[in-house]
Amino acid sequence: MEVQRSILLALQENGVLRSQELALAHNHSHQKVVGAIKSLQSLGNVIDVKQMVLKTWECTDEGASLATNGSHEAQLFNSLPPEGRSLGDIKASFPNSNFALGAAMKNKWLRKEGERVIPAVASIDDVVQTHLKAIASGAENSVPDKIKADYKKRKLIKEVDMTVFEVSKGSEFTTSVVKQEAELTKEMIESGQWKNKTFKPFNFKSKGRIEQRSGYLHPLMQLRSEFRQIFLEMGFSEMPTNNFVESAFWNFDALFQPQQHPARDAHDTFYVAEPGKTSGVPEEYLQKVKKTHTSGGYGSVGYQYDWSRDEAYKNLLRTHTTAVSARMLYKLAQEGFRPVKFFSIDKVFRNETLDATHLAEFNQIEGVVADYNLSIKNLMGLIKGFFEKIGITKLRFKPAYNPYTEPSMEIFSYHEGLKKWVEVGNSGMFRPEMLRPMGIPENVTVAAWGLSLERPAMIMYGINNIRELVGPRVKMELILDNPVCTIDKFRKREEPDKSGAPTVQSLTKRQELILDRLLALQAKVANIAAKMGVNLEESDTAVTTQLTGGPKLGVVHDVVIYADPRRPPYSIRALANALSTTYSICLQVHCHSTVKEVSEKLQQFWGVKRGVERTDSDVCLTLVWRQDGDSPTALMPTLTVSPLAANKICGEHNIGRYLSRLVEAAACPINLYECLSNSVFTAQVDELLDKCHSKFTLGNNKERASYVNELDARLSKESYLATSNITLADFIVLSNLLQLRMLESAPPNVQKWSKGCLAHQLCKNFI
Repeated sequence: MEVQRSILLALQENGVLRSQELALAHNHSHQKVVGAIKSLQSLGNVIDVKQMVLKTWECTDEGASLATNGSHEAQLFNSLPPEGRSLGDIKASFPNSNFALGAAMKNKWLRKEGERVIPAVASIDDVVQTHLKAIASGAENSVPDKIKADYKKRKLIKEVDMTVFEVSKGSEFTTSVVKQEAELTKEMIESGQWKNKTFKPFNFKSKGRIEQRSGYLHPLMQLRSEFRQIFLEMGFSEMPTNNFVESAFWNFDALFQPQQHPARDAHDTFYVAEPGKTSGVPEEYLQKVKKTHTSGGYGSVGYQYDWSRDEAYKNLLRTHTTAVSARMLYKLAQEGFRPVKFFSIDKVFRNETLDATHLAEFNQIEGVVADYNLSIKNLMGLIKGFFEKIGITKLRFKPAYNPYTEPSMEIFSYHEGLKKWVEVGNSGMFRPEMLRPMGIPENVTVAAWGLSLERPAMIMYGINNIRELVGPRVKMELILDNPVCTIDKFRKREEPDKSGAPTVQSLTKRQELILDRLLALQAKVANIAAKMGVNLEESDTAVTTQLTGGPKLGVVHDVVIYADPRRPPYSIRALANALSTTYSICLQVHCHSTVKEVSEKLQQFWGVKRGVERTDSDVCLTLVWRQDGDSPTALMPTLTVSPLAANKICGEHNIGRYLSRLVEAAACPINLYECLSNSVFTAQVDELLDKCHSKFTLGNNKERASYVNELDARLSKESYLATSNITLADFIVLSNLLQLRMLESAPPNVQKWSKGCLAHQLCKNFI
């Protein structure tokens, strides 16, 4: 207040001032003056402030040392006795002796007599030290520019940019500063002081402390959705891929892959132990496949070996989704052939050694086109059209070998980042030995191609190790920090502008596509709501009540609480105990992937007995341990009501308020928070909750210690914080003291109060 007062008085006299001038005039630090200016600025239109950047000078470390101890030449002069010292002794023992001797001789402070250097004057005036002191104190204007340039060459000073504030009188200028109150307290209302107070205006446009996050798709799921949409736009139909376990017959034999092929060894394929054999395959088709393998047919001599039914009947985890394509083509032949386009995107399993580019479980993308008289040119055109859709235009084809395709081609694309051609897929025309036993007509050919889902995701997300994309190494930051992976399907049709950005036409088409999807989703939700008998014009409570409403509450009561294991919200245990006196309550604990390790005590947060089953409960409390960061707001717990509700309740004090209202709705004999017949009681609890949050959760160590002493004085008169009975405020304050480990060192009254709280019936298993 003293600095603010001096600023206002200086403005009244001079009209306009700068912050660095005010600091010099009143012997304050510049930072302190800036803080006072900002405080005055918050009062309204008392002052007008303009920010600017000025070039100024400050001392280097060496310059600051000389400003304190004197210049090198002055230090040398002061160190010499009247009889002087030898030149060799000075050079051996005095730092910067050459420069100091030269400057002192130039100033005629010293003279040489033979090999000795002696003082030439009785006293000196150290101008260098005077200049450096002036620059260090901010009075650089008193030093001539030529001298400052010389000091800069000597690296004693440096030029810096300084942010200063130009202050002038505002439209409501006054020299009488009245401190504005930030909040309306109970004491102000009771005493009537609020009538004479000035309050800070509320900023209703300010955003909340906690970032509201919506759900995120995993990068693989996002990319899978994009690929699926591309296939659907190209007129493909999706194949059912829900059978992870296949027989070796459909996975290998039906594809004309010999039973001695290395891929069928146990070190390349996961075989299933139980059940070890399939229940059977179509016998007529099996005999045709057996004949093709043993003696050939359809222009082939086969493999000329004894085909084993037992080998074909083995169960395994499918090694490719081509097994699904074989099933679909066989079914198509039995129903009567018609031209089709199929696709699938799903998991396959191979007994691979895990490394940076290989997984034992990954996703395969497959496209299959069956039509009359297709050729290799048709296959290449289909592949080119598909890859253009996913943004890959530079393609090359290399002949390859596959047991079930002829001709076969590996697909390569030029990788701009690696500056080389890399393999992105495989393709080919299915062999007659595979198609004809199924019953596919002779003039029908089938083109197919495939690629993995993970490798394009690695390229699009800049991931070098595939194990960071799936499995235990996945970090939540991958989902939260990466942008949505969206394929530019208009890149080929619409050339980008010179800056490389998509054209307006491209973005417009993409926007129209997104809107079409949203309309389709809206129609789907409306259809589901109609079947459930839910009116969407009402609040979302109607929907969630249909899903989770119970016989007693009649409102949404599926509560999920996210909490950091470093700050466990112990208070909700007491509130859960209060709820269990009236409701059937289900208590669950889960651990989020952001938490590496949780103690056994926190895993059993609700105790060994966790209430009734979810289906039999009136209230379900689910606690999820999750870590979002180290800031005070990140450590705060959050609560959501039902899986469908978007709103969150943040902070243990607000979560306590919500759960207390559920307790009071159950007509609990103990009044914890809101009392309609006693508004003063509710106001007292509210004040304690808010102050606990501001001091313990958001405050620093000094504020916390001060508040504990304040609580100790309060508890010298009462058994509990608000009234003679325990309330929500006692639960929240006790929980915070336990979280911050402040209870053991707390004053006597606080410790006595904590023992009384822990002995209460609602506080069993509190810690």
